[in-house]
Amino acid sequence: MKRLSGWAVFDLDGTLVDTLDEITAALNRVLIRHRRKVLGREEVRDLVGHGPNTLLERAWSRTGLAAKRGEATELADEYSTEYERNPAGMSRPYPGVGAGLQRLQQLGWKMGVCTNKHGEAARALIRELGWDSWIRVIVSGDETFRKPDPRPLWMALRRLGAVPGRHLFIGDSEVDLLTAQRAGVEAVF
Repeated sequence: MKRLSGWAVFDLDGTLVDTLDEITAALNRVLIRHRRKVLGREEVRDLVGHGPNTLLERAWSRTGLAAKRGEATELADEYSTEYERNPAGMSRPYPGVGAGLQRLQQLGWKMGVCTNKHGEAARALIRELGWDSWIRVIVSGDETFRKPDPRPLWMALRRLGAVPGRHLFIGDSEVDLLTAQRAGVEAVF
């Protein structure tokens, strides 16, 4: 029986791990600090997917006046500091993900993560979940271009040592689908 192997790059939030409660809590701490109304989990779900700057811009618009020019970056830094204090506090892997990653590794797959999340938060989360022996590469939104630009996905594949063959990008959002399409990589959703 022929073993299928290749290179798999995963999105992190919403694909491998349910981080929405942690994202919501960190965002609401920033909103409260700035005397804004808090947002519920489902409201926050509608705002995520494009990285911290866009999250804060959208949250600011949703809770009152839009952020002033340049303010979104400062707010995103404030949010990231809040989030990075405990990135895995309320975050939970989806059922079966750990066993699935382990099985893929046993089959010879090389795996990485391509995320718009800040790198330190992504690395801390992967480490806390005990997946750092399976997930060898993490390309984050603060070190390169952001998805849906294809370059972060190409960078992840390059760092994994990918050669022409079976490449997969596994995600959960329209941003992930666009990233895979633009990179010319097979998408799994």
